[in-house]
Amino acid sequence: MQKRLKLPNGFGSISYYGDKRRRKPYVAKKYIGGRQKPIGYFETYEAALAYLVAYNRDPSLFNASEITFAEVFRLWSAEHYPKIAKSTRANYAAAYRHCQAIHTAKFVKLRLQDLQAIIHDMSIAGIGYASQKKCRQLMHNLYTYAIKYEIIPATTDASRFVDIDKKVTKYPKKPFNTRQLNRVKKLAESDEPLSCWAQAVVMMIYGGPRTSEFLSVLKSDVKLKQRYYIIRDSKTEAGRNRAVPISRKALPYFKLWMDKPGKTLITVDDGAALSYHRFRTRFDNVMDATSCHHTPHECRHTCATMLDNAGANETAVKRILGHTSQGITKGVYTHKSLHELKKAIDMI
Repeated sequence: MQKRLKLPNGFGSISYYGDKRRRKPYVAKKYIGGRQKPIGYFETYEAALAYLVAYNRDPSLFNASEITFAEVFRLWSAEHYPKIAKSTRANYAAAYRHCQAIHTAKFVKLRLQDLQAIIHDMSIAGIGYASQKKCRQLMHNLYTYAIKYEIIPATTDASRFVDIDKKVTKYPKKPFNTRQLNRVKKLAESDEPLSCWAQAVVMMIYGGPRTSEFLSVLKSDVKLKQRYYIIRDSKTEAGRNRAVPISRKALPYFKLWMDKPGKTLITVDDGAALSYHRFRTRFDNVMDATSCHHTPHECRHTCATMLDNAGANETAVKRILGHTSQGITKGVYTHKSLHELKKAIDMI
């Protein structure tokens, strides 16, 4: 079990009541009127810590000379994790594990060479650009947090100078060409066991969701009559809670998947949701059967390419793909905007 963050005097405390019947076993407490009283009940330690941080509004209460890298991470994650997607949290957790060599180091005593050594070790181990970039981003976030709460002065931000390996594109992204797409569609219309997974590939191509977004779509968020579905969980703020139009070409496949058991749109036979790994195996089987060489992300790349080739409205394209767009008010989509999105997706 990970060592808990030592909370400063007056900050409050977190108690754990390990009764399996309790849905929220973690209790945040504060001294009020000379007596320690519960101020909130939570499912996880991190949620209780986030509440205490918000309650105190002053992480600078921690002894700046003693607080460690790991403790800054726990404070930062408690504040930041509720704002980001589950997949993004997992990426930061992986980056944090790469920093194990400095977990117990006093944050104020860390120097550029300490941070750079982490990246160097990752490079030697064959851990590439994407993971190094996420690790550097985590370092930057922790330093920004530490500066914000006056744990360190702004002039000591060593994360600004961390270098990572250059990006090497081993497999450039390529969209499906017409012949390849037609082969996938032919398999989707067949009686082969892989037909349902070929249908899922077509659904992704004619909608452009990220794979993780697509696999998390709930049946309750699919509106067949109105021809759209809602993506709740996304790696970006612009991507969350967005409406994705359902192309007329993919609509029959959505209807077939909606008739299958399970809460999520895409499931295995018993109705269980799919992890990326399990879906990737089925995706690769479709690629082998259709003599294609693509990744799931290239479905999204194909959708973007087809929309661009068709001359679709740029703002509509950004909304469909979940990209940030200046001047767009985030919130519930109006009927007019949904109409524009469906008009754009039906152009391909």
